[in-house]
Amino acid sequence: MDYTKMELDELKELAKSRGLKVGNIGKDKLIVKLKENDTFSAVTTEDEDLAEDTTQENVISVTNSEEKSGSLLDAISETIDELDEAVNDKDDYDDTLELDTSIPVKSITFGGLTYKSRSTNAVFRWNQIGAIQYMTVAELNEMNNYKSAFLNKPLVILMDERAVKKFRLAPVYENVAKLNNLKEVFNSDMQIIERVIDDALRVNMRDILINKVRQMYKTGKLVNINVIRLLEKKLSFDLSDQN
Repeated sequence: MDYTKMELDELKELAKSRGLKVGNIGKDKLIVKLKENDTFSAVTTEDEDLAEDTTQENVISVTNSEEKSGSLLDAISETIDELDEAVNDKDDYDDTLELDTSIPVKSITFGGLTYKSRSTNAVFRWNQIGAIQYMTVAELNEMNNYKSAFLNKPLVILMDERAVKKFRLAPVYENVAKLNNLKEVFNSDMQIIERVIDDALRVNMRDILINKVRQMYKTGKLVNINVIRLLEKKLSFDLSDQN
């Protein structure tokens, strides 16, 4: 689809129909956002076709390493914002960022989160999930060296494609991004569902997964009793308990 031939109002209506937030975004940025959405959707559709293949566990994977960072960040950010409101072998290493470059860092951890820089004594506080602090590349280098769990568990995500490549975080973010596609995941093979749950637990996503699942259960989007039992077992959580 050639988005450049469409008017801004038409583009906004199309974006809204896909569940994208548009606000007062300009035409050029909106076109970029729609193209990123096309890329993410195409990957999901292609992977679903592999459901009967022996390599079906790769159904949620993003295979194009040069294009995946932007769509991954959109997917992760969308997941976190919703809660706040209610592997490829190619090396993507990017070392072109200056040490004083400021990077937005978003918390994906429920409750407060605090980090203190060893070299500058600067204190960064995220008061809630979805909160953003700005850190320099130098400060992120230090965090990666001395408190690597912040970036690699992860407790926070870097909202800049260049930083994602520099710290080689795309594989970690792929696991987080899967939580934005739970409806498709829960319609797939049980082995795939179990793998996604295990990946989410491994990267500190238990609380986020519980909240996403609870939303789906309340709205009737999650009704498969086998999936519900698996989730309750893996998460040690009773979906029928709404407290």
